[in-house]
Amino acid sequence: MNREFAEIGVPNIQSRLYYVWTMSTSTMPTLKSGGIELETGPDRFGFLLDSNDVIEDAEALKSRMDRDGYLFLPGFFDRDPVYRTRLAFCDLLAEDGRLDPEHPRELAIAGTSGSLNSSHDIAKDPVVGAKIREVIYNDKIMGFFGRFLGGEATHFDYTWVRAIEPGLGSYPHCDVIFMGRGSKNLYTCWVPFGDIPLNVGGLLLIEGSHKDQEIRRTYASLDIDTACANRNNVSEVAAAGYPGYGALSLDFRATRDRVGGRLLTAEEYRMGDLLIFNVYLVHGSLDNQSKEIRLSTDSRYQLASEPLDDRWVGEDPPGHGGNSVKGLIC
Repeated sequence: MNREFAEIGVPNIQSRLYYVWTMSTSTMPTLKSGGIELETGPDRFGFLLDSNDVIEDAEALKSRMDRDGYLFLPGFFDRDPVYRTRLAFCDLLAEDGRLDPEHPRELAIAGTSGSLNSSHDIAKDPVVGAKIREVIYNDKIMGFFGRFLGGEATHFDYTWVRAIEPGLGSYPHCDVIFMGRGSKNLYTCWVPFGDIPLNVGGLLLIEGSHKDQEIRRTYASLDIDTACANRNNVSEVAAAGYPGYGALSLDFRATRDRVGGRLLTAEEYRMGDLLIFNVYLVHGSLDNQSKEIRLSTDSRYQLASEPLDDRWVGEDPPGHGGNSVKGLIC
């Protein structure tokens, strides 16, 4: 695999210098997650299935979601607004000192760390936050979920914004333990705000893990904001022996071996792509082995008629901790 600068055009936007990847079919970069090298043989690693072939067929989409636990829709969003949002995102990071001033801002090359280390801070920025919401909550995606879910769709008010610097990726986990107090018929959308080749650390999932009954019976039945009153108020997730903050494990490779499915990602996520998955699918991310900051968002969607997790709705959602914590005898 070779990385080089190339001149490319973005429709309706002035041509710019941007990184382009070229990949030989006989080569694969060394991939890691959590610092652990991953096996990339065909029985242990693969690429996501493109579901654009059934995008107009709600029943086929539901069937595929039930089978795979995810829907990958490359090019779902127009690239222009995603690119403009990326520029505003990079401007904010540059002002905060997180980008290397020796490179064009839009490349998001990491510099010294600034103070914007919270997704909440970035999502509430009056410029960047508004542009992000215009992309991920627009009529097209809400219409898609209305058809897919078979009724009026809504979304959480809280938006998770990621600016992931070079380093370790996120450990394998399921979303249900973080946002499972409402409907379980809940879906995460992961949206890249930049072209993300393999070594920049895109989202990684374990094939078929949403159907693993042991995970559902144990780990996925827990709540990160439930505290064990009889164990010094430690979270029930930690009391059950799970490491880290809500991680299923700290070893993607070993978790894949236990579940049995392949590790799946995209050969390159691109601006405009959309990845949707249910709250039981085990996922995390590859390590960011580049010099870039990976920009992406997570957002959540469900039927408006079903209960919402009140940690993530309202003008200023409370999120984790504080009054969201509930006591329990574990």
